Amino acid sequence: MRLPLISVRASSWCTTMGTDGFHIFYNPAWTAGLSDAQLRGVIAHELLHVVFAHVLRRNTRDPKLWNIACDYAINILLHERGFRLPEGGALDSQFVGMSSEAIYELLKADQDSKIPTILTAGLSPDDENGILEDVGADLLDPDDPRVGAARPADSPDHEQIGSIIEDLREDCRAALAGNAGAWFSDECERADAALIDWRALMRNWLYDRIRCDWSLWPPNKKHIHRGLILPSVGSPAPGHLVFAVDTSGSMHIKAIASIYAEIAAFRETFPCRLTVLQADTDITSIATYGAADGAEIPETFSVVGRGGTDFRAVFDYTENSMAEDSEPATAVVFATDGYGTFPVAPPLLPVIWLRLRNGLAAERFPFGSVVTLPTQ
Repeated sequence: MRLPLISVRASSWCTTMGTDGFHIFYNPAWTAGLSDAQLRGVIAHELLHVVFAHVLRRNTRDPKLWNIACDYAINILLHERGFRLPEGGALDSQFVGMSSEAIYELLKADQDSKIPTILTAGLSPDDENGILEDVGADLLDPDDPRVGAARPADSPDHEQIGSIIEDLREDCRAALAGNAGAWFSDECERADAALIDWRALMRNWLYDRIRCDWSLWPPNKKHIHRGLILPSVGSPAPGHLVFAVDTSGSMHIKAIASIYAEIAAFRETFPCRLTVLQADTDITSIATYGAADGAEIPETFSVVGRGGTDFRAVFDYTENSMAEDSEPATAVVFATDGYGTFPVAPPLLPVIWLRLRNGLAAERFPFGSVVTLPTQ
């Protein structure tokens, strides 16, 4: 599978098998009691949780109910492909072809009849699948310090993980056809919405709108490791980007720190003129960096604000910049949990919202493109 399997002994947070979205953790005391067929089935089960990005797609949903909904969605596919699951695998034929989100809404509306005793429906009576007991949740919180402590230090970065997952999807697609293949593709599309890399979104925006002639600056990065300095097409970044950070009281310091790490990564990818704002109800801090001047984002920084949240202050600033600056802002990236006052009318500039995973639902942002930060 190309996914790391990690043994977790004497663990209270992983009693069976689970995943944080990439690593697969297992309790050997539990797996030792499985048959070979059941072990293959539960490993395939965790694989599909990874492929469909179920950890990231939960957002603000109830964790246990979301876990059960995802289990229903993938176990039907596994059952149809001949996999065997351990006792406790949620399986119900009424959910055939439904997305995890749709199943969740049905379960949420009818918890009393669906959750305490989940029985198989429309399956042969001698089938060993079904749910007879609560075997524990297998979608693990990647931010849980116990999960983090169990992960290897040399874990791949988000870009490498995305490449591995895409390879796994291609392997799965090759084995699926018909309705199963269509449902698999639909789940993958929903997963992509949760896994999208905001830097990739920015690159697409740039190349669509600022494509220009071939140039030796910046050089083509694909060939630098070979000692070849070849031209690249397009500008690497807009002339002036405003990167706003929500520093209101609802933003956890850990989340703000992860955002600054994203800004540092952005700086390495796009050495454009950059203005970094901190804001709550007003602009509380302004830092500027020139285009390709080598200035680094500081490893330590002071957080200013911690009051309420009013997004209008940032957009007022950018509109004034457009009117007064010789090199006005050309786009805004705003990192926030989404809880605050939005402008009545959309701003004139393109906007990318970097939404915290447990923040305001993406569909409630009134304008701009919304992507979810992979970590907090």
